[in-house]
Amino acid sequence: MPARSLDQWLAWLERAHPTEIDLGLERIARVYQALALPRPPRVLTVAGTNGKGSCVAFAAAILQDAGLKVGSYTSPHLHHYCERVRINAEPVSDAAMCRAFTAVDQARGDTSLTYFEFGTLAALWLFAEARVDVAVLEVGLGGRLDAVNIIDPDVAVITSIAIDHEAWLGSDRNVIALEKAGIARPGIPLVCADRQPPESLAPFLVDLGAQPVWLGSDFSMVSKGQAWHFKTGSLTVDFPALALPADSVAAAIVACEKLGVSVTAKALQQCAAQIQLPGRMQALEIAGARVIVDVAHNPAAAEHLVDRLPLPEGAQVHWVIAMMADKDIAATLQPLQAVPGRWYLGELENIARAASPQTLGAHLAEFGVSDCYMAPVSQCLDKALESVAPGDIIVVLGSFFTVAAALQHLSPNDAGIE
Repeated sequence: MPARSLDQWLAWLERAHPTEIDLGLERIARVYQALALPRPPRVLTVAGTNGKGSCVAFAAAILQDAGLKVGSYTSPHLHHYCERVRINAEPVSDAAMCRAFTAVDQARGDTSLTYFEFGTLAALWLFAEARVDVAVLEVGLGGRLDAVNIIDPDVAVITSIAIDHEAWLGSDRNVIALEKAGIARPGIPLVCADRQPPESLAPFLVDLGAQPVWLGSDFSMVSKGQAWHFKTGSLTVDFPALALPADSVAAAIVACEKLGVSVTAKALQQCAAQIQLPGRMQALEIAGARVIVDVAHNPAAAEHLVDRLPLPEGAQVHWVIAMMADKDIAATLQPLQAVPGRWYLGELENIARAASPQTLGAHLAEFGVSDCYMAPVSQCLDKALESVAPGDIIVVLGSFFTVAAALQHLSPNDAGIE
């Protein structure tokens, strides 16, 4: 059979398994064993409803700055699949990814794998090939039954615990917490950056024999206007500003310390000044207008976004939003009502899971909003750019697909699109 291109591999993976999500470790563990990969010397696994990608990115930056060779695995991607697998912050090549897919395919025999499981094994294969010193792995969904949980971490992180993916994880934070805590292990540190962890979490970790490290009691991250003050028993750092969620940054610092990496305030400040994760409060200036794009797609993320918006008095937000139909749309829109705004409801063409602009409009009508512009995301952006007044901000949110479409339209060079 002729070698597949990356696009051919991805097209095949999308239809190779009967369902997109099939939680459970039995199948992937069988193929992982067949691959016989050496375990990375150190493993950091990150779960959480929001802030996982930011935590992975900041932890990887700290570890690389300390001189380690770092493999990081995140999902989903914005523009190109290889964004998911990075060695020292650089995405692997298409050719490398194809080699990894081929190795996984040859090892799996007649075992069927989901798109995410296949990609997870490919990432681990690439980390073995590159001989990374540390692997930083982002959980895809939940934790206990997620594909990355086939590897025992040396340190685990839960960034936040909120309601999302209700069909799989339910709508009870106590239950969701236990699913995410499935990445914990006896005798291993688990860093929790949720400021109000559900009551179920601490007893579970104690019974397991894990070593919980709590935001608020074991370490702190305190806001001082736009600045942040971080403190543990051994380290104090002042950050003039942070481009990433502060609590995820704090969790990353503590996790790296628990991995045995020596960190200094100066090095952390330099990492914070240099890092920018696409689609996370990413600020652009387009034709004199300020545009912020953020992948917020659930109520907790929307509330966090509103809290961080730099909005001058008397200005308004031009909300450009497109969401998936399986999300809690009404609850995600609710926090946005606290900010004066105009509404542009985007259509995500060729995305089967996307909610229609009319569906979004029906939910907004429940909040008394009737004046909405409905069009494809690109046209919504153009309309918003025509309508902004001095001081106004255009905010794009709702899904990774929404942000990808916006960046492709607004700033294709910055988005890495040719």
